[in-house]
Amino acid sequence: MKNIFKIFTASLLLVSACEEEIPTGLNLLPERSIFDTTYITNILPAPQQTNVLIEDFTGVKCANCPRAQLTAKNIVAANLKRVFVMGIHPGKGLLNSFVSPFKTPGDDHDSKYDFRTDEGADIITFLGSSGALPIGSINRTKFSGESAILIDDTKWNGYTIGLLNNNSIVNIDTFSNKGVYFVEANKIRMNLKLSYTASTNDSQYISIAIIENSLVDFQKSGSVTIEDYDHEHVLRRMVTPSTGTQLKASIIGGRVFEKTYEYEINPGTDINWNKENLKLLVFVHNGTNGTNKFVIQQVKEYEIH
Repeated sequence: MKNIFKIFTASLLLVSACEEEIPTGLNLLPERSIFDTTYITNILPAPQQTNVLIEDFTGVKCANCPRAQLTAKNIVAANLKRVFVMGIHPGKGLLNSFVSPFKTPGDDHDSKYDFRTDEGADIITFLGSSGALPIGSINRTKFSGESAILIDDTKWNGYTIGLLNNNSIVNIDTFSNKGVYFVEANKIRMNLKLSYTASTNDSQYISIAIIENSLVDFQKSGSVTIEDYDHEHVLRRMVTPSTGTQLKASIIGGRVFEKTYEYEINPGTDINWNKENLKLLVFVHNGTNGTNKFVIQQVKEYEIH
């Protein structure tokens, strides 16, 4: 199939208590879906409650990052199916001393995985790095009183709770008999339906991320290195470009987008992926301009069957 969507890039990033320069260039590849249509329905759907995405910028050599990961885990446990996490390890050389895999000659520390992705580097670049890890965003929102979108993990819970009682302007669902599934042994198909319940003047984008759970490997924690640390929600690849794909139509209540994507797992590039532990994160968000830039309107997580 000629229109299979492939993007081969690599990870996200931040650092801990250390300043590093962020490159100006972003890896923004064009989006190619295999089915794409939009229409307006006269039956306005009831709005879904707003879910929350915690983007946890982290690194295997970041001593304080397990603390932030535990914070996110507890928030998810208290708000099941309403809060989701994406663990982002930067690539492109960003914060390399904190995110590069363990490889110590003469030592037993030798990482099995390399979690870094170029997409992760892109994301932290356009959200704005504070130069420290751990750090994260809550629905990519710049909250009142905060100087940046990226905030310390001690603030994640309070801001998350504050968003959960809101209604979203867009519902994320699937269409067709199957929503997100393996159409072939290594090919993921995603039939996604976005239904707007209200109008907005902000440009709208869709982002799709493949994440993986249950990755056991080394992790720095305080003064020790844990050999069998369970890495969860690790960003493996963006199916869309790093900044998402624009939804190109007027956004009014009743506007519906139906889009089908395919991603083929490449054994040569997508090394050491366990298909049974993969999930799909789908989120709709504002564009890169304006007062409310980047803000995530809705997010859903899907099993891949």
